[in-house]
Amino acid sequence: MSPKQFETFYWPTFKELVLGLVNAGLTPCPFFEGDYTSRLEYLLEFPKGKVLGHFDTSDIFKTKEMLGNHMCIQGNVPPSLLQTGTPQDVKDYCKKLIDVVGKGGGLIVTPRSSIDEVKPENLKAMIDFTKEYGVYR
Repeated sequence: MSPKQFETFYWPTFKELVLGLVNAGLTPCPFFEGDYTSRLEYLLEFPKGKVLGHFDTSDIFKTKEMLGNHMCIQGNVPPSLLQTGTPQDVKDYCKKLIDVVGKGGGLIVTPRSSIDEVKPENLKAMIDFTKEYGVYR
């Protein structure tokens, strides 16, 4: 979808929906599928601290830079890593994610998307490492 189409058709309706949920006292948790990096600035229009964004293939480091003080960020462990990597590869990725994106709070470590075909030992490594290392002090 072009930027003009996004601004005309998608964003106004989506923004109204999310704001309606916030105004009803709920915490919306939209899944921003694909690469949302070029549209991150729009998310600053949501009330600070009221939305949890689950990001798929967006540049998670730019997402933290732009939204880290505005909304909680969820996601970004690649399913491909969980499918083909080693438990140590997963731990290394999660460490970087926690060190950079989790700095100062506001990160929930989860897979980017579906975990249908991941190695169970890699999913366990992600969960166990995050529980041990990703503790806010």
